[in-house]
Amino acid sequence: MSNPTPVYVGMDLGTFKTSVASSTGLRDVVPTAVGWPKDHIARTMLGRDVVFGKDLVEHRLALEVVRPFEKGLLKYVDATSVGMNEKQVEKHLLATKLVIEYAVACVQPEPGRPVYGVIGVPSRASLKNKKFIMEAAAQVFDAVAIVSEPFTIAYGMNRLADALVIDIGAGTIDLCPIYGVYPSEDEQITIPMGGDAVDEELEKRLLAKFPRVQLSRNMIRELKERYGFVNEVNDPAVVSLLVDGKPTPLDVSEPLKAACSTVVKPITEAVCELIRKFDPEFQQRLRNNIILGGGGSQLKGLDRLIETSLQPYGGAKVTRVPDATYAGAVGALKLAMGMPVQGWTALKKEPQPAGKRAVAVAA
Repeated sequence: MSNPTPVYVGMDLGTFKTSVASSTGLRDVVPTAVGWPKDHIARTMLGRDVVFGKDLVEHRLALEVVRPFEKGLLKYVDATSVGMNEKQVEKHLLATKLVIEYAVACVQPEPGRPVYGVIGVPSRASLKNKKFIMEAAAQVFDAVAIVSEPFTIAYGMNRLADALVIDIGAGTIDLCPIYGVYPSEDEQITIPMGGDAVDEELEKRLLAKFPRVQLSRNMIRELKERYGFVNEVNDPAVVSLLVDGKPTPLDVSEPLKAACSTVVKPITEAVCELIRKFDPEFQQRLRNNIILGGGGSQLKGLDRLIETSLQPYGGAKVTRVPDATYAGAVGALKLAMGMPVQGWTALKKEPQPAGKRAVAVAA
């Protein structure tokens, strides 16, 4: 009897959201977070032990919510460097496993068929970070390859030569040159900031300008995603916010632009650092084919401002991905479906018993 054909899954395991696409034709996006009821009252109200998806926001006051990759935790930085103890690491590992399991379930793999997946991680994620992801993924996938997040974007767009991908996520900003082969680690850059850092800066500036305004981090994120910009605009961003409990229209244009603009200088400096490592004739080709991906790519005017910032270095051409939500997942799926058999390399060389998970890491 022949082995069943695998179901292929591409996953962009983001700091704030995880997008997933399957060879079954299904795709979905879910929060990269898990909620546990705070007490037995919350458990009774919710009717379950673990909460995912939109209910995390709706019932957040009754939940202990864990975002396992917040600010790059465990996906980019080392747990001990941010003061996490062993118990906290175990909780984050469990949350990671549950998020991956939930995301894969959303694209409904057929029972009895093996599941092969490609997962995107930050460009400069360490081997230790990758092993953390693999340990979580091995509970869900029969085979998994860990690759650079921006590389999956380029692969999905067929930009496999003379391109520079900038993936602006919630926890990190990743830069990856594409020139026909998988780039080496020292040719990629991860900036340890992203949308979360912009949210923190926006909150600080809003409170400085409007000391009595009442805000939640969720409100700040929604404000940024709806109105965020870095260019000059004619219409001010006027939103209704609570001031001493009273809805009040406020012009948040100045603090919003200032907060969003904090990503521009680090990106420009990283682009210059990365490009100058290449052959001089290749440098201009990279600058003329810069691709912006990730949620942060949607900030109004960011593409043009990066171009302006690079004028002293010979100019640039910046374009956005057509679908910031699914670009990474679709690229990862395409990579998975074209992966040769030898690409799925098991960590252990001895024969695997039935059901044993195989795990691979792309160099």
